[in-house]
Amino acid sequence: MSVKKKVLAGILTALCAAAFASAGFAEEKSAPAESPKPVVTAGQETLTDREMLQLLQSSAGGNVMMVGLMLTQSTLADRVEMANQMADTLLFAEGARLEGLAERDDIAFRLKWQRVQLLVEAYIQERSAKWDMSEKALKNYYNAHKDEFVQAAGAHVRHILTSSESSATNAILDIYKDKDFAKTAEKFSRDTTTAARGGDLGWVEKGMMPEPLASEIEKAQLKSLSAPVKTDLGWHVFEVLERRPEKQLTFDEARKEVEQRMQMYYIDEDLKALREKLGVKVDEAALENLAGIPAAPEVEPALELPEENAAPASGDVTPPEAEKQ
Repeated sequence: MSVKKKVLAGILTALCAAAFASAGFAEEKSAPAESPKPVVTAGQETLTDREMLQLLQSSAGGNVMMVGLMLTQSTLADRVEMANQMADTLLFAEGARLEGLAERDDIAFRLKWQRVQLLVEAYIQERSAKWDMSEKALKNYYNAHKDEFVQAAGAHVRHILTSSESSATNAILDIYKDKDFAKTAEKFSRDTTTAARGGDLGWVEKGMMPEPLASEIEKAQLKSLSAPVKTDLGWHVFEVLERRPEKQLTFDEARKEVEQRMQMYYIDEDLKALREKLGVKVDEAALENLAGIPAAPEVEPALELPEENAAPASGDVTPPEAEKQ
């Protein structure tokens, strides 16, 4: 089978899995004066020439040049075959409609939510074109919040988590015998996520680990095996491989986070405007007994820090224009 035939044969599968592409052919805004005439019709479902191009682009991974090359090499018979494969997909959709599946609760919800997600993606894409994400704006934000872009002091730790002190002791003995912490972690550790990588926890900063493990890590000697330490999770055996001091991140090191914060600022501003314009209603009475399950009782809030010492809320971003110097 030729490469061209293989591409055509794979279109039906691609159509069932891929969303309509949002670039290339789809980006052209100008529309003809009259409604485009369908090229493919299957029951009430249709495809115009532009929609066919969008589907081809989607099946080609968004590669417009690949679509152009394929069309250049395709005969009329090839194109008819391609259109018939697209029609097959439309027929399945028509079959679902005739069976009333579009009105079935689970399908209707999925259709609704897919529509919502596509619109959100399109909205953010459209709005983001107007955001000031220039080098100057990013550096202004970084300089205004430089003290927030600090890498905390930390320790590179690996550990073994067991269910009992005796198991932890056996793990220690196994390490002394084989001189292989990673191998012992794979055999003994109940923390399956880290056990798969030899017990490596990565860089641990203050406040990340439960007590008394955090205190023991802070005062442990480098590359020295610990005694068993008990926490609510179980018994830990750990080793501190290296330590790093607190470090001020450069603009280049913090750039990704700066970009994310700026993006969140613009998104928050859009949300505020949309809430004010459209309004939001939440039925708390319905939520109180959602799915017949009562809401959990409220927990007494912890004592708050004084205002001057309070940490900024997540997503609380100063407008970029306020950073300009």
